[in-house]
Amino acid sequence: MTKDASTLEKILECSKQEFLQNGFKKASLRNIAAGAGLTTGAIYGYFKNKDAIFEALVNPVCGQLESMFTVLSQNYYNDGGVSEINAQKSVTELRQIYSFIYENLDDFRLLFCCAESSSKADYIHTMVDYEVDHTLAYLELVKKQKGLDFQIDRTTMHIISDSYINALLEPIRHNMDIDTAMKNVELLGRFYTAGWECILPFITGG
Repeated sequence: MTKDASTLEKILECSKQEFLQNGFKKASLRNIAAGAGLTTGAIYGYFKNKDAIFEALVNPVCGQLESMFTVLSQNYYNDGGVSEINAQKSVTELRQIYSFIYENLDDFRLLFCCAESSSKADYIHTMVDYEVDHTLAYLELVKKQKGLDFQIDRTTMHIISDSYINALLEPIRHNMDIDTAMKNVELLGRFYTAGWECILPFITGG
């Protein structure tokens, strides 16, 4: 590892601990620099500001999470067809998501518990929008496949998706251990599946 790479790694590790302890808003570049054995000026040789450091820490998991949501969602409407929503499939998907989250727990705590005033402060809305977009894409294919004509209200889908994404994040917000979180996965998966099984006939007129 080169000296620059070693220093960069040290900055990022010290920054992560500072953000986790104080949150982005109250985090101090002076504390980060001191922890890394550098001057504040030296930090600017690697990052233009505090937000750039924060993004460097969380952007990798953001990209991976978005890709995971896309792949899991598109499993329901690949090749022009649609798959039925079922509880076991939902539970399996949630276990995959939680496994990924807990493998990168500090990064997700930064993202969803410590990001106030950063450029990622509203990232949860990005995830909600992803869920809305994929849900609407699924429903559009349901319309075509079954020859139905119904209106899809994006605002309603946003409300449903917002409650779902926030429910997924509760274990992170409450520092729940992975065993406890996984015990809740089946209940959560079945709860939201039952909701969809109930409202799909209502939406589609079926």
